[in-house]
Amino acid sequence: MKDVLVFFDNQPVKVVNVTAPEKTILCECVSGEAVELDIMVAGIHSITGDHKKICIATDRELNPDEIVIAVDLLL
Repeated sequence: MKDVLVFFDNQPVKVVNVTAPEKTILCECVSGEAVELDIMVAGIHSITGDHKKICIATDRELNPDEIVIAVDLLL
């Protein structure tokens, strides 16, 4: 199992737990339309200099700070 940070449809980021071989996440828009998001790996550096790999799925461009804030809050 792995945790994936999901940034979707201007909603707050959430954590979804999926099985390791999963490569996509199915999300539903407010309109009811289903959207399949690819699971990607993002590398981030912590304040202490550690390098972490985080699984994310998103429907938009993210800046690294958005990912770091989400990791600090949710993981």
